[in-house]
Amino acid sequence: MINGHGNNLQGIQHLLKADFSTNVFDNPQTDGLLDYLQTQLPAIRNYPDPECRLLREKLAATFNISPEHVLVTNGSTEAFYLLAHSFQQQCSAIRTPAFAEYEDACTLYQHQLVFVDELNALNSNTLADLVWIGNPNNPDGRYRSPQELIAFLEQNPQRLLVVDEAYIDLYEGAKSVAPLVSRYPNLVVIKSFTKLFAIPGIRIGYLLAHPSIIQRLQACHMPWAVNALAIEAGEYILDLPEKPTAALRQRLNESKRLQAELAQVPGLRVFPSLTNYFLCELQQATAAELKTELLEKHGFLIRDASNFRGLGPGHFRIAAQNETINNEFIPALKAGINVLQPCLSYPSH
Repeated sequence: MINGHGNNLQGIQHLLKADFSTNVFDNPQTDGLLDYLQTQLPAIRNYPDPECRLLREKLAATFNISPEHVLVTNGSTEAFYLLAHSFQQQCSAIRTPAFAEYEDACTLYQHQLVFVDELNALNSNTLADLVWIGNPNNPDGRYRSPQELIAFLEQNPQRLLVVDEAYIDLYEGAKSVAPLVSRYPNLVVIKSFTKLFAIPGIRIGYLLAHPSIIQRLQACHMPWAVNALAIEAGEYILDLPEKPTAALRQRLNESKRLQAELAQVPGLRVFPSLTNYFLCELQQATAAELKTELLEKHGFLIRDASNFRGLGPGHFRIAAQNETINNEFIPALKAGINVLQPCLSYPSH
């Protein structure tokens, strides 16, 4: 889904006041990371460590596993494609709606595809070798507890469960299943530094799995896939003494408030989410129309979610911003919906 993704700023001709299309958190600690990376620019004069050994060791220590369970990748997206390549021409089940790169990677490597609404929709008659889920899911923020995922792993030892945890740090009270890769050989966890530290442009992620799977993936992994500054960024983040707990909690509270406000808008359905982002659906207009209206008249960009498999033309995703920007966005959204769905909007006074 290269075309139509969030934070797709290329080609925008209008003045952008705020980007509600990206679910990347504008972490205040990112400024410190950027300052640090400026001091590390000489690192680009040499080849990076192709095995990312120090970063792998730090990640292993973080999750109390061995470095042999860790593969550092050029963003989490590279991990999806490595998995699809390594298990090419097998059968993959994808819980939808979902991040399109699962399907795109599997299609490229000729997987047979099955689409399901929930994990428990898979039964013994479903010929799925791999099962892909986002946890929490993009675009709707659905979350499944470790207990649910453990039950699936134990009931389906022949299936590889691929859990994309790119947004787990942005979900209130979520627990990662990453430490369980040493216990369950049929578990793969894919994670990213991007969402919590607002560095999608540097491309740094990692995959955690049984050593036999890591070795299988390394056979397909391009040498020096992860650049020197990306490695430095990952090491810096892991060395931080604490996460941005207060700032993140404030943003998640803002997301709840924004969801509650928008849930009162006639003609708009809001899907509750405990993340900083959430899914909405217009009843009598399209997300594409609303996106244009908000961008051209108010300078706000939303994520048209109609290109997610299983969603319709009225679906769009919003990521909460700070209180000031949200307060400007709410009346703009209401005005946009009033233009597109006048018969459902508030009566004039």
